[in-house]
Amino acid sequence: MRVTWKDAYTAAAVIIGQGRDHPLIHGWFDGGVDLRAGDVIEDPHCCVQLENRIRLCLEDGLFIPAWVGRKEKGVFVPGEFSCARARRGFSLAWITLSDKGSRGERVDASGPAIRDAAMEAMDISLARGMIIPDEPEILKAALVDSCLFQGFDLVFTTGGTGVGPRDITPEVTLPLLDKRLPGFERAMTQASLAKTPHAMISRAVAGVMGLSLVVNLPGSPKAVRENLHAILPALKHAVEKLQGDPRDCGQ
Repeated sequence: MRVTWKDAYTAAAVIIGQGRDHPLIHGWFDGGVDLRAGDVIEDPHCCVQLENRIRLCLEDGLFIPAWVGRKEKGVFVPGEFSCARARRGFSLAWITLSDKGSRGERVDASGPAIRDAAMEAMDISLARGMIIPDEPEILKAALVDSCLFQGFDLVFTTGGTGVGPRDITPEVTLPLLDKRLPGFERAMTQASLAKTPHAMISRAVAGVMGLSLVVNLPGSPKAVRENLHAILPALKHAVEKLQGDPRDCGQ
């Protein structure tokens, strides 16, 4: 893979296109169609972590993919260079479902609880969250973007797993999964039942979508931590196997 920088930029954040130039980009990749959020791209002079994939419109109405990246070290030198792709850890996205939160009437405590618990147990190189209302189409779009367009390794939802009239998270998630992980679901239910009988109401599902691991979590920060602690020991292994780790599971 090769990268071309158009100028000696001093900004920490840059936009990198894929395959061709655009007025808004600082440079472009030749190759790299399978890049994912959290990837680190290093050329002889600088190192950039890819944080957010976007689309840019061309004059003919077509769109090209591009990445917003953040410089980790070095300087941008104009010219074309060979570059290497590396991973410094796992990328994580959380989606908080809350009508009140999406209107700014409630502070999201569950999303940061997911991030903090995961960072204590795993190497997380990139973490990003969003708050959305309990609307099926918005959740579907957020899951598709996080898993199939951005390519986050871990995608968690929090909220909407009960039986309330606005609880729609499992119904939206399940049809999108390529494979279901019932073992994760049972482990989370068992952990929650040790704390409260209300846990049997949860309808949370877990599975894989593309190369991303997707897990529905409850809405409260306390329940988020309880559920996550039940599955954290298996998360790293699950993602590695999902993304093609050839090592024998018995090793």
